[in-house]
Amino acid sequence: MVVIIALSASIFECFIILPSHLAAFVKGSRSKNISHVGTPGKKWFKKVSAWYLRVLRKALKHRYFVLGFLIFVLIPAVIFAAHVTKLNVVMFSGEGIEEFYIRAEAKTGTSLEQMEALLAPVEDLVETIPKDELESYRSYIGSISQEHGFDPNSKNGSHLAQTTVYLTPLQKRHRKPDEIKESLRGKLELIKGFEKLYFFSPKEGPPTGRAISVGIKGDNFAVLNEIADKIVANLSTVPGVSDVDTNYEFGKKELRITVDEAKAKKFFISVDDIATTVRQAFKGGIATTVKPERAEDEIDVVVRFPESSRNSLDDFNKILVRNQKGNLVPLDSVASVEEREGIYAITHLDGKRTVWVTGDVDEEQATSLGVNLGLKKAFKNIPLEYSGYTLKFGGEYEEQQETQQSLLFSFVIALLLIFIIFTAIFGSLVQPFIVMTAIPFGFLGVIIAFMLHGRPLSFFALMGSVGLTGIVVNNSVVLVHCINNLRKSGKDRRESIVEGGKSRLRPVMMTNMTTIGGLVSVAYGIGGGDPFLKPMGLSIIWGLFFATGLTLIVIPCIYAIIDDLTVKILHRDTVKQVSTQ
Repeated sequence: MVVIIALSASIFECFIILPSHLAAFVKGSRSKNISHVGTPGKKWFKKVSAWYLRVLRKALKHRYFVLGFLIFVLIPAVIFAAHVTKLNVVMFSGEGIEEFYIRAEAKTGTSLEQMEALLAPVEDLVETIPKDELESYRSYIGSISQEHGFDPNSKNGSHLAQTTVYLTPLQKRHRKPDEIKESLRGKLELIKGFEKLYFFSPKEGPPTGRAISVGIKGDNFAVLNEIADKIVANLSTVPGVSDVDTNYEFGKKELRITVDEAKAKKFFISVDDIATTVRQAFKGGIATTVKPERAEDEIDVVVRFPESSRNSLDDFNKILVRNQKGNLVPLDSVASVEEREGIYAITHLDGKRTVWVTGDVDEEQATSLGVNLGLKKAFKNIPLEYSGYTLKFGGEYEEQQETQQSLLFSFVIALLLIFIIFTAIFGSLVQPFIVMTAIPFGFLGVIIAFMLHGRPLSFFALMGSVGLTGIVVNNSVVLVHCINNLRKSGKDRRESIVEGGKSRLRPVMMTNMTTIGGLVSVAYGIGGGDPFLKPMGLSIIWGLFFATGLTLIVIPCIYAIIDDLTVKILHRDTVKQVSTQ
């Protein structure tokens, strides 16, 4: 939105304000008899222009070879980046996040005071981080949750705790958060008293979940846990995967009453009778109501066991159940009571019970996309081996797929709008293709740039690539429009192309040098930068750099090739087609 508004303002400035400034400037120059106002770098630019014209003439002479060579280079470059150099796609890398969490889970029922004592060694470990890297830390007991924004995976309970470690700004420290975590991991594993003690790293962007988040859907928890154990075992062999965990865990202890239906039927007692009696014994039941004189509300009289008789398993032996004939029958005559651990939480997805396996990925060794694709391949037969059980790949992987589809849709819309605008301007369906051939050259620059910098393609890099489509065509428009005007004036096609390239060389270089210069500080953090926006700056700078160099050579060649085909197939000149429409 900001870019659109800025460009709209620049159009007004260009057509309304700038001409008035130029009028005053030219008037002042004529009064002083100045024919040229400053030509800095004229000698070196003449050399550049002469070299460019030599290269352009040779390229036009071998235009089919030039186009074929570039296509030959572009396709292998994409394949090389994807399969050889492993150019990864990571939607949100978390590079700009300057904090991480140490999450602790003790045995269910652990008190807050016990958790505070157990967490002390964790805090002592955090304090060993060098002072130039550690800004502060905070521990809180009773829940684990991501501090910024909504966390769908948060938990609450006295047996849970979390220590948030805040790091100093990136410019003041030498290590990344992942490197600091790895330096602590060995010592963290030595701390005892917890069932689970692990790191968790937040990421920028919307809440996407963990890098690895695989849901197993089914009905039986025993089978779900069996499949989850297989996935955990597989992930333990994958380099770069850490902090693997499942949400299948037991919660508080519970008492289960198993009714012997044959005995209950013999004593004329139903399951509902037993459930009602047990509930009233411990929670209470309303026996009657009392309404004092001059009172508006009635007072319920609740009858239940006294508090001293509600805290042990032996109390169930004191319960008497009234049967359908009005007789009292001891509960232990028709049912048995046993103590078990209940499940902490039951998660459902698409109407099925679901157990989630989650984990993190070290992006220098693996990616969320690669690990999830490996799991998909390894466990593709789960529905066949376990009838009624399926896998759901969520978290960052699912969000990445949706984001890529959204960006692809945005890219297609951008191309369509650009094509419609150019068709209206040029009055031709052919020449817009000439202009838009600069777009793949821009993407070639993006691929090469991220390969050289060793960075993954992130959400902001892909967003910058979508924006790049509208930038790289500007030079092509200027060049093709100039060539068309020269041809309309009666010049030969070859000379029109050469003359157009020569006359547009300076404005093309000036436009792109200023654009690249304005984004260098963003891309490389000169004077301080935002890690979130660096990928966007890199994609635009390098895409524009490659597209500019190739545009000045390749676009004239493609223009000549399209003109050749138009003459041979349609038997008419391209520019004449433009001028008659």
